[in-house]
Formats: sequence, C-alpha cells, structure tokens
Amino acid sequence: MTKYFLLLVWLLVLLSAEGQNTSIHQEQLEFYNAQNKTTEWYEQNVNTETYYFPEERSSCNLNKVVYGWHPYWVGSAYNNYDWDLLSHFSFFSYEVDASTGNALTTHGWATSDAVDSALANGVKVTLCVTLFGSTGLTTFLTNSTAKQNLISNLITLVQDRGAHGVNIDFEGLPAAQTTNFANFMVDLANQMHTAIPGSDVSTVLYAVDWSGVFDFGIMEPEVDHYIVMGYAYYYQGSGSTGPCDPLYHFGSSYNYTLSKTTTYYLDAGCPKDKFILGLPYYGYEWPTTSLTIPSSTTGSGTARTFSYVMNNTSGNYSTGNHSWDADSYSDIYAFNNGGAKQCFITLEDGFRKRLEHVNQTDIGGIGIWALGYDNGYNQLWNAIEDYLSDCHADPCSGNIHDFGGPTKNYYNDEDYTWTISPSGATQIDVNFASFSVEVGYDTLFIYDGNSTASPLIGSYTGTNSPGSFSTSGGDITFYWKSDGATVGAGWNATYQCVTSTTNPQADFNLPSNTTFCQGELIQFTNTSVDATNYYWEFENGTPATSTDTDPMVTYYISGTYDVTLNAIDGTDTNSVTQQISVSVANAPTSNFTSNSPVTMPNSTIYFTNSSSQASSYVWNFGDGNTSTDSNPWHNYGAAGIYTVQLISSNYICDNDTITHTVEVIDNVGIFEKGLERFMAFPNPFNSEIFIQGIQDPSTAIKMFDANGKEVKIEFSDVTESIINLDQLAKGVYVLEITDNLGIAKLMVIKE
Repeated sequence: MTKYFLLLVWLLVLLSAEGQNTSIHQEQLEFYNAQNKTTEWYEQNVNTETYYFPEERSSCNLNKVVYGWHPYWVGSAYNNYDWDLLSHFSFFSYEVDASTGNALTTHGWATSDAVDSALANGVKVTLCVTLFGSTGLTTFLTNSTAKQNLISNLITLVQDRGAHGVNIDFEGLPAAQTTNFANFMVDLANQMHTAIPGSDVSTVLYAVDWSGVFDFGIMEPEVDHYIVMGYAYYYQGSGSTGPCDPLYHFGSSYNYTLSKTTTYYLDAGCPKDKFILGLPYYGYEWPTTSLTIPSSTTGSGTARTFSYVMNNTSGNYSTGNHSWDADSYSDIYAFNNGGAKQCFITLEDGFRKRLEHVNQTDIGGIGIWALGYDNGYNQLWNAIEDYLSDCHADPCSGNIHDFGGPTKNYYNDEDYTWTISPSGATQIDVNFASFSVEVGYDTLFIYDGNSTASPLIGSYTGTNSPGSFSTSGGDITFYWKSDGATVGAGWNATYQCVTSTTNPQADFNLPSNTTFCQGELIQFTNTSVDATNYYWEFENGTPATSTDTDPMVTYYISGTYDVTLNAIDGTDTNSVTQQISVSVANAPTSNFTSNSPVTMPNSTIYFTNSSSQASSYVWNFGDGNTSTDSNPWHNYGAAGIYTVQLISSNYICDNDTITHTVEVIDNVGIFEKGLERFMAFPNPFNSEIFIQGIQDPSTAIKMFDANGKEVKIEFSDVTESIINLDQLAKGVYVLEITDNLGIAKLMVIKE
C-alpha cells in the first residue's frame, strides 16, 4: 500500500462536518476540493497498486444495473474495477454555478484516465452533476437561461468525450421547486436523447423524501434511472449510533430503512425497473458514551471505508470487537480507542443480503458510493457476480420473511412477487415458524411453480399460517401485499430443496489403449442429468474423492479399480459403480553424465546413461547426430555449445526427456564482436601461464578442470597476469575471464 493510499485513509478520517446533516457526497467533495489537488495528481499518486488482472475478471453477464460513482479523489483505483460487473461509470463531478449553469469545475472530465479506461472497457459513462443547498437550487431552477446553459454544456461535454449521459445530483431541493426540478429533468432528458440517441439521463433520490420533492408523474417516462442514495439513515451527526444503511428495522422508533425507502418510491410512482438502490461502501464510526449497542454519541461520526475496515491497521476492527445485527443486517464494531467508539458498516454478508433484497423486490439494480472504497478487496465484486448476473443461482436452503425483517413489523404498501428456483430441485419443503398479519387486508399468496399463473397453494391472512408443506416441483412463487394502514409482526419461514433422485450415470472417456504412464491424468466425465449434484470416489486413485463434474485422476500401479459416483443429497442414496482396468507403463527416468562437460574439437567424450532402463532411450547430441547406445562415445568437430538430450524411446512415455549441455572450445579463445580479446601463452605450458589482453584491473579469472570443477589458482605476478600453475596436474583446463565486456573462455593444456 502506497503512502498516498494512507493519505486517502487519513483524509477520510478527518471528515466530520460537525452538527450538519450534509450528505456524504457533499461532505467529501468539499473536503477534497479544499486539498487543492487535481484529478491528474490523484490518478498518479493514489491507489496506484494493481490487485486484479483481466484473466481474474468475471465471465458472467449482468442482468441488473450496477451504477458506480467514481469520485475524482480515488485516483487509479479504476485499474482494479471489474468492468464486466459494472454497467454505468459516473464521473464525480461537474459542479454547477447556480447563477449561470456553467461549470465551477469538471475536475478533469475531459482528460481523466479513469474515464478513458471505462470507455475502453465498454461501460456506459456518465458525468455526475452536483449542486447542493436550497438557496443555490432555487436560484438555478428559477433561471431559464442557467438551466438551458447547463443542458447545452452537458450535451457538448458528453458528445466530445464519446460518453453516454449524465447523472443529476441536486441535494437540498426545496418543496417549492418540485415542479421546476421535474420539468428541468424532462427538458434535459428530451434534449440529450435527441442529441445523443440512446443516452442515459438519471437523477438521485434521497434516502428519506421528507418533503415529497420528486414528481414521477412529470418525470416519467423521460428519465432513464432514479438512483436512491440509500445511506446516512444514521449519519455523521446522529445523536445515537446505528446503521448507515439498515436493510430492515433497527431500533423501535426511527425505522426508516432501505426496505421502507424502496416501498415508498415504488408506491410513489417510480417504475420498478428504473429504481436503483444506491448502497454505501462505507460506514460511520462515532465516539460514544459506552460500548453498549446502540449508544448515544459524544461527537460527530467519521466515515470509514470498506477497505479501511478490512485493512484493520488500527486493530480495532478485529473479530473480538465485532457483532452482528440480524434485523438490519449490519456489522458492528465496538471498542475503546481514546474512549468508547462504535462503527456500523455493511461487510460482505450484509451486502449479499441487500442484493438478495434487490432480486426479491425485482428493482432495476444497485448504485455504489463509491467505487474504489473497496480497493484491494474483491468480496463485493464477487457478491455482485453471484446475485446480479446470469451466474446467479438460488440456494437450496434459506430463510424467507416479510420486508420488515426477521423479527420486526412489516411496512405498509408492500407489494412484491418473487420466485425461488434452486438448481436441480425436484421439490421444495417449506416450514413457517410464525405468521401474523392484518386479517383481511394483508395477504401472502403462495404458488406451486415459477409464476403467479402456477397453481395456488393457498392465500393466507391474519394468523392463518401456511404451516409446513411441499411443492410438486422445483419452483415456488410468493406474492405479498400489505395495505396502507395497520401492520403486524409478519411472517418468517425456512425452506429446503430436494434434488433429483435420478440414478447417476458415469461415463469414462479413456484413450483406446487404456495404458498410461505413471502420473498421467485420466479424464472421467459425468453425464448425469444434473452433474453438479454428485461426487466421485476413486479406489487407490488421487484424489480419493472429487466433487468436480469431470475430474482427472492419476493411477500409479496397474490394476482394476472401482469408480463410484454418489448423489450429494443425503435423501438420495443412489450411486453407480463401474470398473476401469489400468495398465501403468513403468516410465523410465532419464539421467546421464559425461566424462567432460568442456572439451576441444575432435576430442572424444564418453556419455553414461544411469537410468534404470538405459536401453529405452535415444541420444541426441545437438550437432545432428544421434545414438541408441546405452553409453555412447561422441566426437564434436567444431567449437560451440551443444544441447545433449536423452529421450525415452517408449511410445507411451515419449515426453520423458532430460537435457544437459556440452561446451566445445578451441585454444584461441572466445571471440566477441569479431575481435580476439585475450590470449594465453605458452600453451601448452609447464609451470606458469601469461594472459594477454587484460585492461580492466577488476577483471576476474577462474580456472576449471575437464569435469567442470573450479581449480584454485595463484598469481606470481598479479599486475602482469602471470599465473603459477606448477602444482597443477597434467590435463586440459579452461580459463574463464570476466570483465566489463562479458565472459571469455580459453582452453589451456598442462604438460
């Protein structure tokens, strides 16, 4: 992790906005603007590590919108985005001058490398447009010239960049400007769609629309997406700790949640397929009066990103400080660090539950604030792949409940239909542990199939619980509807699927000769109706068991072996056993030595094959000559370096090869760049030898005997490079001379 990533974390720690309910978007934008750093600086200095590579990225196809905001200050984190799991990339941001509509800054939109990368990866790219505060919004929305200036500017900026649209992030919208804002969105969408066919125009929605400022009756159908900022339900200035993004109820009085927000906007007229649930990749850490959860706060909260918590450089985010709230599906850390502290954040399990909620409510997808806040970790990308792509599969077992959470009351105006279809299921067993809804007005309908057109199992209201029952097939559909008044405890159930009882059929794809080398892999293929619901058992094989659909196994001893394919489902005891006869050839292991790894031209070298089956090999001497002798002699006619191979002649194991090298040199040395660099004389010699051509005093000289073993040498005159070799035995030697130009070798002979 670079020092600049640590800087980013430190800057996030400082974000507090004491006593002000500003959004995280405004809070962080104002803070980073005050640092006076450019987008280019951040891209060159922040989050420059690469954690993921293209071959690790998803091969699944999104079937929901994944809309990510990229703040300019996250730098080069874009190199770690899984572009295949991102449908929209929104560059943050174009800051609006309320009086003119022109840009106070676009933060390098026209030149950002992150935008270039998003475009190159085929993601829809939009420019986020920010304006905060009721005063500025009133000024802008009542000025027709400023509004048209902004629209014209945005169309030009998007066209010039080859991008795909805009996202309007106007926060603090006063109720008096509801109609003006809706009409502005319609004008913007119509003009951009005309100028850029297929462009995408979206706006943010507030987690809680306290004043009812979004008029879908006007904005529809021109606006393409509505992205709720589903965070800061408990914000930096909250008087009590709580989840930034509670999925369901937390506490008993303040019960605004992602679930309630979704129901509210759908009931207000937001089209389900256009509603995007924005989720935070951060949480808040507050100073508190105690470690009791929840607790009153004693100061403003500090934003903590997913990466910050996962890195846990402080040690405060350890398992011993962690707890889990099963209603809001939130992670909580409580610890002492200069006083009591509590942090609420959504980690992987809670994030997956939110994605499950997106599927159950059948809304358009998710938004991410902010891309890069999980930099260095891929858990959230993996969750998106598992839930929001064509790789999604319903689990075989799980818990289902109303949209108030497992133990709390449901909400008014809930109206949702969803289906559970586990892969390979032939039956689903359902058991309702509790059921209590407003009698006659709130009702759960259950269908035996994959839609509401399937046979009705029953409709349930009041305390008339569905109890326990089983479906006739592998699908079940729920339709839940509550009216606009009076709620109850709701309902909670578990389900377990039953998989196919069809006998597994094993088919082993083997080579026709069924004879293998030791260690050779044998392929088995499962042709069962549902191949993923079985596991293999191999007698005397490795691995002994396997859950792979089509495993590869190795046998080391000839024989006949049982291979069994078993059903994984404990309720299905069916299995099939077949036999395979394996004849394992004894693959000889090649190994050889030579009497001289260094020799002169026309000298004979003796090679020795020390393999257990020496007659099963062919020699390839590297100069075009071969031999089938077990221990051949060979003569090289010219100087050079030769690759000697000993190759198995057994047709089954023809990949059994070992390679050595033999170097043949003459007594005039090695030539480089066409020049003779060194000369040794006299050669042959008796006691001393003189080396001519040494210019560099740092030149190193070594000597090796015919077997390649280094020989200790002594200089009788170092300055003249005279070597005393009087004690040396008679024979052939090689001098190795290394200087700043390379390595030269000279053959010398002691008489």
